[in-house]
Amino acid sequence: MKQALSRQVAAAATVLFLATGCSSAEVVPETSTPAVQVQADSPTEITVWLSEAQALGLEVVAAQFLMDTGTRVNLVVKENLQPDFLGAGPGTGPDIILGSYDWQPELVAAGKLEPIDVSGLAEGLIPGAIQAFAYQGQQYGLPVSQENAALACVLEAMPTAPETFQEAVAAGLAISLNDGAGDPYHFYALQTSFGAPVFETAEDGSYLTVLGMGTEAGFAFAAWLSDNATSFELASNTRNIKEQLVAGTKACWLTGPWNGNWFNEQFGESGWAAYPVPPAGPYPGSTFSGATGAMVASGSDAVATATKFVLEYLGSSQGQLALFQGTGKAPAELAALEQSSASKIAYEFGMAGLESVPMPVIAEMDSIWVPWAAAQVGIIRGDDEPAVIWQKMLDEINASLGY
Repeated sequence: MKQALSRQVAAAATVLFLATGCSSAEVVPETSTPAVQVQADSPTEITVWLSEAQALGLEVVAAQFLMDTGTRVNLVVKENLQPDFLGAGPGTGPDIILGSYDWQPELVAAGKLEPIDVSGLAEGLIPGAIQAFAYQGQQYGLPVSQENAALACVLEAMPTAPETFQEAVAAGLAISLNDGAGDPYHFYALQTSFGAPVFETAEDGSYLTVLGMGTEAGFAFAAWLSDNATSFELASNTRNIKEQLVAGTKACWLTGPWNGNWFNEQFGESGWAAYPVPPAGPYPGSTFSGATGAMVASGSDAVATATKFVLEYLGSSQGQLALFQGTGKAPAELAALEQSSASKIAYEFGMAGLESVPMPVIAEMDSIWVPWAAAQVGIIRGDDEPAVIWQKMLDEINASLGY
C-alpha cells in the first residue's frame, strides 16, 4: 500500500511539473535509501531528512534536481526528526531538514541551522509564514506550508464571508472556551483587531520579549470583551459546539483545518466554507498560525547546493505543489496555494489565513498562556472591572519575565 501510494503521489506531482513546462525523471518508491537512482559518476549529493508524507511529494522534485544539476538528492524518512537531528554528529546529519518552525529555539541554541536569505521569494510567500522562520534576528528557513485558524461556517446560515464580528454573532458564533479554562489562541484574531499583539516584533518579524498588549489597544480589547461577554459561553467546548452546529443553533466556529473533515462529514463539501475572521476592533485581525519549512544544516558540506535546492526548487510553485500532493497541507507559496483549490480544506483555510501571524515560540510564551487565559475568562465572567483584570494580568506576566 505504501509503495502504491508513493506511485500515485509521484504521478500526480509529475503531472504538475509537466503542466508547468518542466520535465520529470524516473522516481523510485520512498525508502531511507536515495529516492532517485543516478549514475555512479554523479558529482555531488545532498541529503534531506523529512517525514514520509513529505518524501512522497518530493520524489519528483528530487528527480528534477538531478536532471537539472547532476546532484543526487537522498530523501531520508525519519520518525523522530528533531531529536535525531539534534543528536547527529559531524558527517552523520542531513544537509536539509523539513520540520516545524517551533523547532528553531532548540536547533538554533545547538548551532544546528544555517541562516538563509529568502528575500528574493518574499513577495510570493504568505508573510506570516516567512515571519515564522525569523528567529533572534535571523531567517532560518523557507516556509513550505502553513496551518491557521479561520471562521468555518455552515453555508445555509452564512452564505458569504461576514464583514463584521457582530454579523457572525447574529448568525450564531462559537468559540471554545475549554469548559471555562479560556482560549487565547482562538481569541487572538479578535484581540489583534484592536492592535494589541501579544509581543512586539523586530523589523525582520522576529518576536521581541516586550509585551504588545500592555498598551491602550490592549485595554480597549479588554473593555470590548467585557461589553460583549454575552457573546461567549464559558462552558463551551469542542463537543458541545459540534452538537450546536449540527442542531443549527450555531452557524460558525472559529477553528482550524483539523476540523475540516468533520465539516465535510456533517454538511458535505458544498455545505460549509472557511472565511477570514471578521474584525471586532478597528483593524483587520490576525489568527495565530504554524508553519513547516526547509532548514539548511550548519554542518552541511554542501551549503550552497542545499540552499539552491531549498530556494529554487522547494520555493517554487511546482515544488510546493508537489509537497502539497504528499502532505495535504496548504502551501506557503501564494501561487501554489491558489492552484490547490481542488482541496477545499487546505485551500479555504489557507486563503483565510493570509493575514495570520505565527504563534510565538520564544521561551517567554510559557509565562503567558495561563494568566492570559485567566484574564479573558475573568473579564467574560465579570469578576472585576476589565481594566483591573487586564492590568493584573500584565503585572503577573511582567513579573515572570523579570520586568
